[in-house]
Amino acid sequence: MPESSSRLFAAALARLRRRGAALGSGVLLTLPAAACIEPSPDITAVDQYDWAQYEGQRDTRMVQYTGTWSSSCQYNTRFGCGSALVHVSIRVRPAEHADLAWKRVGVVYHTPDDRTERTAVGSYSKTLTDGDEEWTVSFYAPSSDAIVVFDAWYQDGAGKTWIDDNAGELHVVNVGPAYQVVRVEPWLNTVTVGANGVTGNISLQLADLDYDKQLELVATKDHWQTTLHFGMGEANEKNKLHWVEDFPYSPGRERWQIELDVPGGSEHFEYALVYRHGVVNGARTYEFWDNNGGGNYRVEAAILQ
Repeated sequence: MPESSSRLFAAALARLRRRGAALGSGVLLTLPAAACIEPSPDITAVDQYDWAQYEGQRDTRMVQYTGTWSSSCQYNTRFGCGSALVHVSIRVRPAEHADLAWKRVGVVYHTPDDRTERTAVGSYSKTLTDGDEEWTVSFYAPSSDAIVVFDAWYQDGAGKTWIDDNAGELHVVNVGPAYQVVRVEPWLNTVTVGANGVTGNISLQLADLDYDKQLELVATKDHWQTTLHFGMGEANEKNKLHWVEDFPYSPGRERWQIELDVPGGSEHFEYALVYRHGVVNGARTYEFWDNNGGGNYRVEAAILQ
């Protein structure tokens, strides 16, 4: 379905204005002179998509985030690292008869706390043994919110735009410690251990990477001779993790809790939390743990009666 470059460019700019999107320093948004794209929803109804998802065709044979990334601290304040420069590696397949003047590789990214759509354009790194190319895309993330959600896009110079948006779930890079993504709130916990079992609440907060998520409390009462698994459920279900609230001053974070009622006397309860992103549509799954720095969280019975 061929469309003129002027219409595609106008559609992209209209969506950028509506979403408050920003282009990174020195970034030029370009579209092929004649693009053939898959039919897409009406432009007024696609606020959940970024411009690359709207314009592009999903095909990881043509463009794929390799899973490789690195970062460097940008010491731009007297207090230390003011931001992180993130580098992600993107693999693309060259198109035949490509016009290199129209060839671009990049990412569209945002953070959980700031949904502003931003675009970064990468640079060629090397050609691989199978003829594919590896490109590096760099962009800044604030050290206070160094969790980045993104998709990769590729304008192949032959009139096509391809995307890897992780089957619609987007990819994730967490520059900082894992507790930026998920962390237990021990100051709100009320868990007790005794002759009647394990009872009380465990509270946690997490970055809202996407609506589709999987949370699991992994625990033991016998020093890991056996393992207990507690999944997600409703607010009135015991032994199920459930949503409690969005943080009012941090829109990209949520609070969840679990009310435990585990029968059977014990002197010990030990647990950790895991948060999985990309759990539907066959997407690549990203897993983040809060295991208290490797030591797990532990509750001991004062006196077993």
